[in-house]
Amino acid sequence: MFLLAGWLTVFTGGALSQRAQPTLFPDTSPCYGTGGTPVSQYFPPDSFCLHADGELRTVNGATAKLVFWTAAGTNFAMAIAAVLARRRQRA
Repeated sequence: MFLLAGWLTVFTGGALSQRAQPTLFPDTSPCYGTGGTPVSQYFPPDSFCLHADGELRTVNGATAKLVFWTAAGTNFAMAIAAVLARRRQRA
């Protein structure tokens, strides 16, 4: 479970931070029709469109961020549980 939560955290964070970048097809970028420039933030992972007026607008919704933070929290909780189980086993 720990490895699954870890990989889910890594892949979700990567997807969220690169979502606005025009990788293969530039016209599929969320910033394409708005005239904005894609901007990535790696932690906490998010993608933005930087518009001409200087405003940053996110392209990820709250649900996508919830998936990342849930996976990160599960990963952290599993690490703490493993330490506690190891201590209990030694005692």
